[in-house]
Amino acid sequence: MSDNGTPAQPLYRQIAEQIAEEIESGIRPVNSKLPSERELAEELGISRMTARAAINTLVLQGLVVRRGRIGAYVSRPKFRFDLSSPRGLHEQLKKAGVEPGAKIISAEKVLGNSVGNEIMNALAMGEQDEVYRIIRLRTANDEPIVIENSYFPAKIFPDLLDFNLTDSIYGILKKYFSITPAGSIQEMEISYLDSQWAELMGVTADLPTLEVKRYTVAEDNTPIEFAHDIYRGDRITFIARTGPTLNLGT
Repeated sequence: MSDNGTPAQPLYRQIAEQIAEEIESGIRPVNSKLPSERELAEELGISRMTARAAINTLVLQGLVVRRGRIGAYVSRPKFRFDLSSPRGLHEQLKKAGVEPGAKIISAEKVLGNSVGNEIMNALAMGEQDEVYRIIRLRTANDEPIVIENSYFPAKIFPDLLDFNLTDSIYGILKKYFSITPAGSIQEMEISYLDSQWAELMGVTADLPTLEVKRYTVAEDNTPIEFAHDIYRGDRITFIARTGPTLNLGT
């Protein structure tokens, strides 16, 4: 127990918090090298196992990145994504001065009976209705940060696959189909990146992620998108707003 009666944190967490504060304050700038596990253990009088656990905690928080055998370094600041904003990821990154990008993993037109009841119900479609299934790897300044699995009803967006899908899809919907996303319901769940998506992103499979299922409607409440997105928790800070609009620098 600590002096105030609350349970004391494990030593490795205390060390991780101390280093995190030094990163936040600028004492340890971006791309600066952390002491090795051996050096940290000798400096603080702790075991190498405790030093390793502290550094691993910082890696999972996205504050530090390991660069093979050369050691651990302070990583770049996280990207910020406002889950309550009607703007898509493309627009939010642009507004923040970050260059958005996308790589098409697959894009196809399939029948409703091949995508399952959850998606058919979300898009108010039948088994023989056609739907576009688009999987993209989204990047920020060329760094992979999101896997997007999106579904759009073909009857509302004919020939959607003919457009440049590496651009903002919401921008395409507005410009060419005169439809703007007006509202959504999002279900969020914390998980870990599986090996398939980890390989695609070029990262390890144990990274924390935020999985988001999104149901989006147009201004007349017509369902226009179902999406299942996987966000890297180590590279993105998530924001959700309630009440009056606040200026948080986003």
